[in-house]
Amino acid sequence: MAYQFAVFIHLLAAITWIGGTLFLVMVMVPLSRGFVEPPALGVQILTQAARRFRVVAWASIILLVITGAFIATDQWRITPALFFTSGNHFVKVLQIKAGLVALIIVLSAFHDFVLGPKVSKHLSEQGAAAASLRAG
Repeated sequence: MAYQFAVFIHLLAAITWIGGTLFLVMVMVPLSRGFVEPPALGVQILTQAARRFRVVAWASIILLVITGAFIATDQWRITPALFFTSGNHFVKVLQIKAGLVALIIVLSAFHDFVLGPKVSKHLSEQGAAAASLRAG
């Protein structure tokens, strides 16, 4: 029963994270680009939506890691010792998947906490500069 619950939570977290990310990219970004007046309103809306989704996204990522580790240990009987020492094909695939997950976490952290704020600040400054040129 715990396995089925873990798989359900794992899938729900994946759907939430991927679906929310696609919504931001395919709906919110084009919508934010459509705002001309007042300047930077689109950037502000997109920034607020992304900040609110960030909590959901990181909660989903944490749930994915926890439930994934539980599924691997409970269903497949993968122990840390086996994970790091086995030459088994399944374990090799799991190691690659774990490496990709780690890469996604690092890239997501860089995007959310370094790149995103810099881009948002830059776009807001551009909007303010454009507004002062039109007013002046």
